[in-house]
Amino acid sequence: MSIHRPSPLALSFPGEEEREFWTCIDQETWVRGKPGATQIHGIETLAFDSAPFWSMNDDDSQEEGVSLRWEGLGIQPVPGARLWHHWTISKRERQKLLGTLALVSEPAGGTDSERFEPSPLMLPLRSDSVMVWKELGRFVLALTHDQALVHVSVLTARQLDVAAAFEIRDLIAALQSLGIATNTESVHVWTACDTDFVPQLACLIDDVSISKEPRPDPRPPRTPSGLLPPSVAQERDSRLQRRRQALMVAVASAAYLCFFGAWWLSLLWRESHVEAEFASVVKLQPEIEEVREAQAQWQEMEPALNPDLYPVEIFHQVVSLLPPEGIRFKEFQMDGDKLVIGGEATTVNHALGFKDKLAACLPLQRYSWNFPVPRIRDEDNRAEFRAVGIMNGGEGQ
Repeated sequence: MSIHRPSPLALSFPGEEEREFWTCIDQETWVRGKPGATQIHGIETLAFDSAPFWSMNDDDSQEEGVSLRWEGLGIQPVPGARLWHHWTISKRERQKLLGTLALVSEPAGGTDSERFEPSPLMLPLRSDSVMVWKELGRFVLALTHDQALVHVSVLTARQLDVAAAFEIRDLIAALQSLGIATNTESVHVWTACDTDFVPQLACLIDDVSISKEPRPDPRPPRTPSGLLPPSVAQERDSRLQRRRQALMVAVASAAYLCFFGAWWLSLLWRESHVEAEFASVVKLQPEIEEVREAQAQWQEMEPALNPDLYPVEIFHQVVSLLPPEGIRFKEFQMDGDKLVIGGEATTVNHALGFKDKLAACLPLQRYSWNFPVPRIRDEDNRAEFRAVGIMNGGEGQ
């Protein structure tokens, strides 16, 4: 039996000009690899805003305080996504200095990754120092207290020269004025710079040592940030919805198969039952034919045997409805299931009164009557009427 070996852990990190791909070959050793699928995606600093602040020393309210701070800065939470991450930098009396990063733009790539981490937290930052390195063509500055990241920012300068040195000096002074960065001891430059950058920086920032060295290799942070960009959250939600729909389709298909399987078995049983019944009908066919012949003979004799169907009796029923005066018959026809009565009345009221009596006559209710509006003759204002009755259930229906 073959043993499945899990794929090695891989991460993507924003290098100086393009992304770097690193693979873990054991628990501690990481090597540069070729582009490919990664489990951990380092989000470039350009996608973040950093806003450290002093908070009340209450662990239960830290998350709420960070949320309120970012919402106050105009960043609204997105359903399903996680836009900010925070950590404790230091404590004093009843306050905590919290570092926090929030996604202000969608990161580049990495939508298939399982975990997302801010790139500054993936580097081994020096204690009480300022680090400067390059990410995807932009220079990044990070400042620490002890070994905790305090603040990270993308410099506006596009090269490390005298202007960049003044920008770094001003940024450190702004943080010190807020009581956030007061113990900076060294500056570490992890990328190429102009020849006069380091001397100028040494002149601008007193009592700090400045060193130029290669950037350390990235590593996954010990504590996951839990960040989840909105686009990835939306894609995962869509994927989950598709899985649910596929499951619903599978369940519906199974129910469909079960239902039609049961229906097919029932159909087979009914077919066999019908065949048995048909065989018994075939055996009784001579007797059935005799009954049909007798029924046909009875139906032929019914008009002669049933007094209610006599033309004379029906005519008598119709005539009995006539008033003493005001209505005169001009037509009486019986043709199978159809009965036609026509005549004239001295007034429309006489004609309509006859219509009501015709509809109310119990013996004649076996007919469905059609009694159009009587026609008024111009010469004498008499009302001509014609009623057509179709026997209920007859061929004329």
